[in-house]
Amino acid sequence: MPTSIAQSRQQLSALIAQAQQQPQVITNRNKPVAVLVSADYFDRSQAASQSVAQRLYDRVQAMREKHAPQDDTGLCETQAPKRQTAWQRGNAFSETH
Repeated sequence: MPTSIAQSRQQLSALIAQAQQQPQVITNRNKPVAVLVSADYFDRSQAASQSVAQRLYDRVQAMREKHAPQDDTGLCETQAPKRQTAWQRGNAFSETH
């Protein structure tokens, strides 16, 4: 059952005890503004969200390694001729005839 901010000030000890059993919603003018949870519940939810983020990061890194860009930058001149970039190439407007 939601508790108003005014009630939560008066009954903080009881509210903390109830939060050990289940999350307690605190309202302001009948709108939920906060949730009081036990430290154990908070730690578990933090660990769960971090593990999801870490798994996503690991998958992205693996994809980057597996699908590395196929480019000749960084290769020796003897292995591959240096490629001109678009701004270095001549075109009909820059070349004089």
